[in-house]
Amino acid sequence: MINKLTLALTLLAVPAFAANPQSDTYLALGDSIAFGMNPLLLPPYASGIPSPDKFVGFPEAFADLTNLPAKKLANASCPGETSASFLDHNMPDLGCNSPHVNPDAPPFKSLALHESYSGSQMDYAMLKLAESPRINLVTLTIGANDALMALPQIQQCGNDAACAAAKVGAMLDAYGGNLAIILNRIRSRYQGTLILTKYYSPAPELDTITVALNTVMTTVAMKLAAQPGFAPVQFADGFTGFKIAAMTKGGDACAAGLLIRFTPTACDVHPSEKGRELLAFLVRVAQLTQP
Repeated sequence: MINKLTLALTLLAVPAFAANPQSDTYLALGDSIAFGMNPLLLPPYASGIPSPDKFVGFPEAFADLTNLPAKKLANASCPGETSASFLDHNMPDLGCNSPHVNPDAPPFKSLALHESYSGSQMDYAMLKLAESPRINLVTLTIGANDALMALPQIQQCGNDAACAAAKVGAMLDAYGGNLAIILNRIRSRYQGTLILTKYYSPAPELDTITVALNTVMTTVAMKLAAQPGFAPVQFADGFTGFKIAAMTKGGDACAAGLLIRFTPTACDVHPSEKGRELLAFLVRVAQLTQP
């Protein structure tokens, strides 16, 4: 799969070399995209709740791509995490600490994550960065659940465009403020490679909100990076990567096989094996092309 995608993504004349298993250590932070959420592994599609290792996200695909031993990857991501709950686990989310959107699945943190912790993901990240000086890659995937949580309020606006714009604006402002705090805290303890993963659009009708979310992500990170002493932040452009990979399907990630498929014509919002391999590849590109 990666070879075909490599040909499609021409941005990509980058050197290829295997990771050094003696020194490379990778901390993945974020939501269900990084976790490897697959609803087909949960009721009602499955008879029970699987062990965390059954969920495979792009960080695990990245480890495979770069020959990184599994013990060198700490994937702390939590399905349903919002930027607010990332900072404070008492804040509302969509299934990390709060009841999951799937009524048959309890909060994911009460089950077991790839990494075991009970407080906030931010606190775990700070502890991990303090006790693991060999970490040389951190990825952060956060923000999509902020938009999903705001969706019911936006829908209540009906055809009132001004109302909807105000709701979206408030959500984006809150997200931007939380993201700035998260990045500042990470950079207070870690100066190595930090990659934000821009969201892909699960469907063409979601392109606008996805672009808006990614724009806030980029703006916040670039403003912080412009400050003296703030180490640069890289981006893995999932939006552009998925659009290029789905070019022959009108930019539709579902039709291109980049999302988990429910039926021949309907997909979940989470990446398929092909999709997570593409995200892993884009993280690798960002890693290798940093200044």
